[in-house]
Amino acid sequence: MIGNYFTLRHIVADLRRDLAGKTITEVFTQSRNELIVSSEEASLVVSCEPSANTCYLRTHISRARRNSMDCFRRIHGAVIQSVHLQETDREIVIGIGNGVPLSLIIQLFGSKANVFLAEKRRVLDAFLQARAWEGKELDPPRKPRPAYTESEFAAAVQTIGQISVSAVLKSLYPLFGSLLVRESLVRADIPESAPVAGLAPDRIARLHHEIRQLTAELLRDPLPRIYKDNRTPACFSIIGLQVMRHLEFEAFNSVHEGIRAFLGGTRKQKGLDRELSTFRTRMETEIARIERTLAVLSREVSTAERANEYELYGKLLLAFPQKETRGAKRLTLENVFSPERKPVEVPLDPHLTITQNARRYFDRARKARHALAESGERKAEYHERYDRLKTLLGALDAVHTTEQWEEFKRARTSELMAVGLLKKAGATPKDVPPFRIFTVEGGFQVWAGKSSENNDLLTMKHAKPNDLWFHARGSGGAHVVLRAGTGKGEVSRRAIEQTASIAAYYSKMRNSGLVPVAMTLRKYVRKPRGAPAGTVTVEREKVLMVPPRLPQEQQT
Repeated sequence: MIGNYFTLRHIVADLRRDLAGKTITEVFTQSRNELIVSSEEASLVVSCEPSANTCYLRTHISRARRNSMDCFRRIHGAVIQSVHLQETDREIVIGIGNGVPLSLIIQLFGSKANVFLAEKRRVLDAFLQARAWEGKELDPPRKPRPAYTESEFAAAVQTIGQISVSAVLKSLYPLFGSLLVRESLVRADIPESAPVAGLAPDRIARLHHEIRQLTAELLRDPLPRIYKDNRTPACFSIIGLQVMRHLEFEAFNSVHEGIRAFLGGTRKQKGLDRELSTFRTRMETEIARIERTLAVLSREVSTAERANEYELYGKLLLAFPQKETRGAKRLTLENVFSPERKPVEVPLDPHLTITQNARRYFDRARKARHALAESGERKAEYHERYDRLKTLLGALDAVHTTEQWEEFKRARTSELMAVGLLKKAGATPKDVPPFRIFTVEGGFQVWAGKSSENNDLLTMKHAKPNDLWFHARGSGGAHVVLRAGTGKGEVSRRAIEQTASIAAYYSKMRNSGLVPVAMTLRKYVRKPRGAPAGTVTVEREKVLMVPPRLPQEQQT
């Protein structure tokens, strides 16, 4: 009801008392869709926000030094002569005296809300879309209609036909709005969806009576209040509402104070909703990523479980009588290591000897067992992280207020930090470099570039001479730097492979099984004069073949 016609009646009465005869010192805007008209003693704030059409008085407003703009300069220094509300619409007219009969016309018409500087009703300037409105004539206000008598109301209701009583009231009482229509029906004990054709004459008479009583109540001295649902502003009203009787409310001394508090509360809630939505999206994105990673790990485990098979192939080949088999693609051998001694078909590399093929299988068995153990550890880590995120996501469903949100973060700080959703206390955006940041085995920090220009910034400005530098060989991708001295002890082989895998992941070969990644010290990386962004020359490189993947926890 912040912009309801009956609320505006009380607002305009206060404007007439507090602004008439005062000089306009300035008119300006410093917030989106909000205009401020300042006088010596008070300021009028007009909100043209589609979801928050209203206006209210404030005793003092500090104008921002930046991001504010003057409006309607020609009336700065002019005197406010009069203030009135059109009888049948949400239009406030402020008469301005400066030698020419001008007026500020405030139209609070939902998504079309605007403030016009007009001569009579010809637009000279407009707060919003000024060029489109300049010179146009505003529509004349609608003529008022006398209040319905009981017989006129009954006749109008019965004439309209087979629609809901709620729709009928919205048509007959356009100034009420949806909330007051609902209030009328609650007071008359009539369901909103009830068909008007089914209403008995006594029900129609009672409805008319309740509407008259409600109208009289709306015109009396206001009792401004904000109804709250779980501490969240649900509704502003100038009267007590039966339709909101299940909610608690906070009372205010003036309409202006109540509207200002309601707008502040709803803006705060919208900000909280955006923050919660962003947080939820991050959690859901990470959960989906872990699900994909676990699926890949399951396939890797399936492959790694063939270690025993590879070892058997190697043993059978060594037990096979040695003779030349180059060119053969497979051999069928008796399994002398099984009591059944069933034949086993062993695939061969036709370019290798029996011994070389055997060594290849023993090597594959060793790698498979290593991968199996590693995959098991990684699966356990990812499952733990997945379970934590699912638990946090479920707990987030109970967060609806700022107080609950702060309590959620306070009580679950360690869990949120463990899954990378909350930074360490004291961290500020200035503390965080502008790169993708990871931690690999040993606690070493890894930075990865985000674009060609960002690659240059990382390699040429931020990386130190003895940092290890990585890049996918023969392919476009990120520059990746393992920062020396950020972890414990010497950089392990595992940390190097993890970093190389990050470089492979952020390359154009991400979808390959194995990717060649060049590694060298940063001091052996140079940028030729005039070379495009991200282009460098590399010396003393070593090439690693690694799968493209990210370590478990990405920190930013």
